[in-house]
Amino acid sequence: MNSKKKIVTLAGVSLVATAGVVASTNEVKADTTSDNAQAAATLQTADQQAQAKVDQAQSNVNSASQATSAAQSQLDSANAANSAAQADVNSQQAIVNDAQAKVDAATSSVSTAQDAETKAQQNADQATSANIQKAQDAIANQEAQISKDTDAINNANKAVSDAQSTVDAAQKKVNDATTTRDNQQKNVDAANDAVKNAQAILDNSDQAKKQAQDALNQANPKVADDTVAVNNKQTDVNNAAEAKKNADEALKNANDAQDSAQKNKDAKQAVADEASAALADANAAVKDAQAKVDAINDKLASFNTITLPAGYKDDLIAYYNYFGNSNYNQDEANNLAQDLLKYRDQAMSQNKFKDNLSDDRVVDIDNLNSTDRAELSQFVASLINQVRTQMGTNLVISSPAADDYAEQVSQNYNKDNWNSADNGKHDQSALNNATDQLNISWNGENMGLDQSIFTTDYTVLTDGTKLPTGNKQTINDLKHLIYDDFISMMFDDADSAWGHATNFAGIDNFAAEKQAVGFSLDKFYNTHYDLVEANQKVEENSYTLPSINALTQKLADAKDDLSIKQTDQASKQKANDDAQNALSSANQVLVAAQNDVKDKTATVQNANDNLTAAQKALAALQNQLSADQANQKQAKTTFDSFDADLATKQANLQKATDSLKAEQGRLAIAQADLDNANKALSDANNNLAQKKQVVENDKEALKADNDKLVQLQNNLSDLQNAPKLLAAAKEQVATAQKALADAQEAYNVANDKLTSLKQTAAGTATNVSKAQQVLAEAKNNEDAAKEALDQAQQALTELRQKEALAKQVAEEQAKLAAEKEAKDNGYHIENNQVVDAKGNSVNGWTVKGNQIVSPTNATVDPAVSVTTNVNVDSKGQVQPQTRVTTNGVKTVAATESANPVATTTVQTREQYKQQLKSNNQLPQTGNNDSAVLSLAGVALAAMLSLFGIKKREF
Repeated sequence: MNSKKKIVTLAGVSLVATAGVVASTNEVKADTTSDNAQAAATLQTADQQAQAKVDQAQSNVNSASQATSAAQSQLDSANAANSAAQADVNSQQAIVNDAQAKVDAATSSVSTAQDAETKAQQNADQATSANIQKAQDAIANQEAQISKDTDAINNANKAVSDAQSTVDAAQKKVNDATTTRDNQQKNVDAANDAVKNAQAILDNSDQAKKQAQDALNQANPKVADDTVAVNNKQTDVNNAAEAKKNADEALKNANDAQDSAQKNKDAKQAVADEASAALADANAAVKDAQAKVDAINDKLASFNTITLPAGYKDDLIAYYNYFGNSNYNQDEANNLAQDLLKYRDQAMSQNKFKDNLSDDRVVDIDNLNSTDRAELSQFVASLINQVRTQMGTNLVISSPAADDYAEQVSQNYNKDNWNSADNGKHDQSALNNATDQLNISWNGENMGLDQSIFTTDYTVLTDGTKLPTGNKQTINDLKHLIYDDFISMMFDDADSAWGHATNFAGIDNFAAEKQAVGFSLDKFYNTHYDLVEANQKVEENSYTLPSINALTQKLADAKDDLSIKQTDQASKQKANDDAQNALSSANQVLVAAQNDVKDKTATVQNANDNLTAAQKALAALQNQLSADQANQKQAKTTFDSFDADLATKQANLQKATDSLKAEQGRLAIAQADLDNANKALSDANNNLAQKKQVVENDKEALKADNDKLVQLQNNLSDLQNAPKLLAAAKEQVATAQKALADAQEAYNVANDKLTSLKQTAAGTATNVSKAQQVLAEAKNNEDAAKEALDQAQQALTELRQKEALAKQVAEEQAKLAAEKEAKDNGYHIENNQVVDAKGNSVNGWTVKGNQIVSPTNATVDPAVSVTTNVNVDSKGQVQPQTRVTTNGVKTVAATESANPVATTTVQTREQYKQQLKSNNQLPQTGNNDSAVLSLAGVALAAMLSLFGIKKREF
């Protein structure tokens, strides 16, 4: 916009300058010398100004270009700084994320530790003698239940054993029935063979006889082999029977050992229970003693004290006594007052309020009850007495009557609507009226103007603590307020001439020998510390004030008692540890015995299985022997039958046939017996499975009861070791909290750094934005400067063109003026001099060739007679060639090639006009001004073509 305004302004100046030049050509003046010089001077100045503007524009372009380069460099630097800052932010963000993860993990650990501490505290709270006895009884009952479970398992195992015996017997019957059936099948087969043999014998077949002989030869060695196998298997059965007998004996011995281990364990359990109960009592006693020590320590840790800096006492007394000095000087008194301020910082530093968690109960300060006011008054009295003990002055008491007086004073202040925070004064009528109302004399009143604490949300306490606004406050906060009032009055009281300090210190003349103090709050929340004379009424039912010395003695006594109980606890702990170790050993022996019984039972079962298998194998061999013996007998009978007569052979065939039928009948019976035996075995197996399931169920019950016993034992151990477990849990919480605090601190540091880096990055981003704006503006300025330079250069070019045109116009004006002067005065050449019509020499004019030159250096043709050169054409006619010179306007006719004859003649006006007309020329005299105006028009047209016609721009 500025560049556009500059362009318009420059264009306007040029237009005005050109107009001036043009205007100067509208009228030809005789005094052209000064006008031309002035025009030249004007043009000279305009040219210099235009050049200066070009130079300035070029300088502006150079400066703008440099500014653009500087802005680009600044942007590059800002971008680099912003990239580095953002990289730092990203790197720090990763650190913050890691720190947050650690805080989260630490928080989880704290939560877990606190849960464990809560459980440990609950366990400690439950670790009473009654609960420990209850836990021991539960263990005894559980052990009885486990004994029952063991008996049930033993009974169930016996039932399983009986059922197994039934199964074994049923299996034996099945085996026997199977053998009988198989043997009977063989008998049927043998009987069938006998029928075939009898038929063959009857038929007297040689082949049959040979077969009978072969069968007898095969049967004899087989019977011999069977006999040997039976005898060997009988030995195996005898050995298996002996092994079962030994296994049964070993199992009996293992059961006896288990019974003995159970009795020993029961005895050790009784001793352990007794030791555990004794330890529980000792732990409870230590817990109670430790609680007393902790309570006293808590009181000591939160006991607020006032310590006077060394030298303060003497300087306060010296200041107070100076008022009675006969040579009292106010300046000296002021100096003494200021001297006391040197203790302020030290006193403020060494006297810090201690919070007490037990005082965190919320009260309504608009309606403090007598109990709360009494507690606060005792706190005030304790602080005063600490000061007075160090000052060596009389102590104060705290009593219900002193509290009533202070409360009455506040009510009187309220009634009088007296806000000392506004008027800076005490309401003495309120004090005096309280004296009349209660018959208690007052000695002094200190006030804390604290109304803003509860009505304005800002930090007001000396140590920087911010108390909450409103009338709901904790006793701890009120004590903190009192403590803050107290140290301010004791150590920063110069503005009040240390009157509050001397009141509390008890060194002023108004302090009674016996004093009491009461505390109250008025409706404006100003605190009142009223010192009254402790008459009989005031002394009645006075409170026992908390004393740090008394607490210290109580702590020593409590620690002695704790030490005695801890020694007893250590003794009981050792006895319990010994008993528990003995019980643990007995339990290990019992478990070993129980495992041995289990192993021996398995051994008996294995021996029984081996014996059964041997007996089964023996029975099979015996059956095989019987069958082979029968085959042997039959083979012998068959072979002998070949020698019988026909009737005998026929009888034998019939007998064999009858025997086959009988054996087939016995086979059917044997099969029926086998079917019945298989059903009985199936029933026995089902019963055995049921008995085994009972054993498994009883084992599960035993396992559950054993698990419960372990839990009960752990519970008992937790109860017995409750102090240790609680201490360990608290330590774990402290460790976890410290780790959390460390993690939180690390996070805070990292996050603060991240915040700072983000602020830096935001700053660098802002710098980038600003640098971009600066660069954009610099580029705009550079473009504007270049445009201005182009316009200035164009203006200079146009000006120079106009100057050249103006110079030409000026020269033409000077020439016209010279021609007019020469014409009007008849200047011509005589004797190589310029003379006028009268022949007088013209000063300043000179001759140059056939022309005369004006003082302005304009060349003009002289005014002379017409000279005619005559030429003779081809026809012999004379054609004049006329040369007319008037005021510089020349007309030359065509020249023939013939040799001219010079003739001079005077041309008439009519002849001259006719000649001009034939040459298409206007009269020269009428052309002078119009030629000048024509030139001016050309100049104006040129100027407008340079600048154009534009709308105004802003």
